[in-house]
Amino acid sequence: MKGRYIMVGVFVVVALLLIGTGGYYYYTYYGTPRCEACGMIITPEMDANIKMIDLDTNQRVWTCCPGCMLRSVVAHPNVHIEALDSWYGTSAPKIVIEIRNGSVVSVTPDTARILLGSKVVKSCANNRIAINETSAALLLQYGWNRDNPLAVFKNELPQGTPVLTVAQALPGLKQIGIQYVPPSAAFLGSIVVIGVVVLIIGILAWKKLGVPPPKPAQVPPAPTKPGKEV
Repeated sequence: MKGRYIMVGVFVVVALLLIGTGGYYYYTYYGTPRCEACGMIITPEMDANIKMIDLDTNQRVWTCCPGCMLRSVVAHPNVHIEALDSWYGTSAPKIVIEIRNGSVVSVTPDTARILLGSKVVKSCANNRIAINETSAALLLQYGWNRDNPLAVFKNELPQGTPVLTVAQALPGLKQIGIQYVPPSAAFLGSIVVIGVVVLIIGILAWKKLGVPPPKPAQVPPAPTKPGKEV
């Protein structure tokens, strides 16, 4: 009997692990915003730095860096982008980029540049956007501004980081495109469903073991024949 209780306990533990794992990963991949191009979880700083809107759907396109911002154009050819300068942050006007049919229509101001350090060392942390030559020079020298609370990546840029216009950077980044493939929502949901089924089986088995076996029916004694009175 003790072994049966242990087996039921194992069922319940496995079920809870399946439900917890499936629920956790579903929330991680679908309950929190991620960069559409690379899959990086969007931090509050990333959220504040780049706002990219798909004009065909009027939906937000989540992106972690200026590089992924332009990589996402392969799936969103008509977008309105507002980006903060990586050095000055909110101290400078926003950089506004309009892209239609996968091509740059306008960049305001036209002095804006993309610092594409990921071409030297592959990492989103090596990409910046600058509003002018001064900002670009400071970013190339220091990598990030310690006085900018919205600085996303706090690292120096690799030597030889190219400085490109948005129009120059866009074609190569579109070729890289979107490489992030999230796990199937149906697969993660099925893990939770399996866990629920296993849990139900475990609970039913537990209840069955907890009920005492029925007592055997008592057979009434056979009636005795009446004796003769003396």
